[in-house]
Amino acid sequence: MPRYQLIDLLSFFFDTGYDISHVKFEHATEEQYSRCVLKPFVGGAVPSLKGCRMEEAQVSGRVRVFIILLDRFILWISKHWLFLANLTFGIYAGLPVLAPLLMSWGQVKLANLIYFVYQYVCHQMPSRSFFIGRFQVGICQRDLALYGGACVAGLLFSLVRDRFRPLPISVWIILIAPLVLDGATQVLGLRLSTWQLRTVSGLLASAATVWLVYPYLEEGFRDIRVSAGSQLGKVEEMEKGQE
Repeated sequence: MPRYQLIDLLSFFFDTGYDISHVKFEHATEEQYSRCVLKPFVGGAVPSLKGCRMEEAQVSGRVRVFIILLDRFILWISKHWLFLANLTFGIYAGLPVLAPLLMSWGQVKLANLIYFVYQYVCHQMPSRSFFIGRFQVGICQRDLALYGGACVAGLLFSLVRDRFRPLPISVWIILIAPLVLDGATQVLGLRLSTWQLRTVSGLLASAATVWLVYPYLEEGFRDIRVSAGSQLGKVEEMEKGQE
């Protein structure tokens, strides 16, 4: 399992004196991982881990603390990944909408800062952007539909996350096809798109992508929650036993 290779990676970046050059943790059980990684070693030979030997193993206190903190951070991410994703898409889509409102409120410097930043990720063409009052939204209609739609779809997913199966790839391709065709034909100069097509195709593509990806992420993070929670539970038991 990849998590058993964490000490391998850490020892590469930190000069800990922990020689694990002869160890491969991918075949170690969680019990062996807890005993060999989360509990400090004194020097000396260590029993084999299913055919893999560890020689002169010694885990320094700071690496052990770092690993535990990292496990806790990973556990926190696994519990709150959906909130973080929705927050990211919400901020990304919300700031460009805030820009014209700031302009109408006289906060020109803040609005111009938003316009300035988003010019590097969107063409900001007035003919392809929404307006609030007299002022332009900071990203185009298609981008607003994509990222705003991802936020809305993520919020809806949070209501049914345990009962949602991934969208089949074939259906996902069908649902993103309008976005691809609309964008490609417009870029090639074959036709002019409309704000309705840009918005609807963007919403379809973002909803389909969330439907495809988020169930897999939820399943993966659920496994991480179980595994990391188990490891941290063992650490807390060991620490209580040492008190």
